[in-house]
Amino acid sequence: MKKLIAACAVIGMICFSSSALAAENISIKVKNKQLQTDSAPVIVQGRVLVPLRAVSESLGASIEWNQQQKTAIVTKWSKKASLTVGKKTARVENSAAGETFDVSLDVTVRTINSRVYVPLRFISEQLGYKLDYKNNTISIQSPYAGRYNENYFAQILSGDLSRSRSILVGNMSAYGLRNYEHPPLETTYPAYSEAFLFPEGEALRFFMIENNETITLFEYKDDFFVATWQAHVDEIESNAIEQLFADKLKDRTGSTPKINKPFLYFYVKPYGSTVHGCGLIDVDGNYTETGYKDATHSFGTISLVLPNEVRKEIVPIT
Repeated sequence: MKKLIAACAVIGMICFSSSALAAENISIKVKNKQLQTDSAPVIVQGRVLVPLRAVSESLGASIEWNQQQKTAIVTKWSKKASLTVGKKTARVENSAAGETFDVSLDVTVRTINSRVYVPLRFISEQLGYKLDYKNNTISIQSPYAGRYNENYFAQILSGDLSRSRSILVGNMSAYGLRNYEHPPLETTYPAYSEAFLFPEGEALRFFMIENNETITLFEYKDDFFVATWQAHVDEIESNAIEQLFADKLKDRTGSTPKINKPFLYFYVKPYGSTVHGCGLIDVDGNYTETGYKDATHSFGTISLVLPNEVRKEIVPIT
């Protein structure tokens, strides 16, 4: 991730020729809506700079200003960027991945008419958004719009329920998809087992259990999958699902959610001899296994949907 962000910041700035358009002729759209600001973009050394607060807040980020250090801190979920007036570097932090490092900028951070201006592409891409420039308009779009494969991510948000869950199961191990509302809890060992509990008819919120120890509720929230709640089980050697439903948990980050629905349960042990299993958990926490497969035997059917289950959520990508 460090290399990706550095590359976006250093070589990915929006570039114009020396005969670039006047700044007041450049408009900004955030998820197809015109951004109204009291300070227009400016062009410095062929780069477009924008008022930091207006753009960041339009993306759901918070801004903290340190007057003494002349530093603005932009925060959204697990990601934080600190930019100091007069400097050509930014301090980047991603608590989900445990990374903190400095990134070089092509243009110095500055104040214009009492507003802090920064390179647009750095802010949008640091927060994970897609940016494009065409016909005098800068467009900032969802992280899933046009990134990697738009159709691939569209399936997460509004496609077939089984396909959506399959993509999430296959990708949530990578911290690149994770954001955290609270400081993330640690798992004792690298994940050697993962389990997922999807509420009936849903893919965009689910519990993920790692190593039968750490339980996380992920929800699609403000353009990202966010860990809105976490806890450790009381006893690692005991069944994590039973402890979740019995509320035998510790180290909670926030209030324990109550989801009064049956769950599709799917688990995988991807290391060594891969094991898959699935089943139904009723509203009282009773588990019925409907499929199992390992290297030597299997029974039932491994499926990421319950019988007659229909998706009840549709989220457009903008």
